[in-house]
Amino acid sequence: MNEWERKIQELLDGSVEELLVPKDEFLTVRSLLMDKGWMFEVVGEAKHGGVTVYRKNEQSASS
Repeated sequence: MNEWERKIQELLDGSVEELLVPKDEFLTVRSLLMDKGWMFEVVGEAKHGGVTVYRKNEQSASS
């Protein structure tokens, strides 16, 4: 399990409320979310400077 996978799992488990992803890591994290089937489990919000904030999607079917 890589660092981003661990961090996303913590987000999905509720251990953390949000995950800040810098611009240079966005595609890595997005690909991981897609590969693991977690894309609809989180909601991403783009911030100034290319940072994306991911939070757990409270509307997802598995919540």
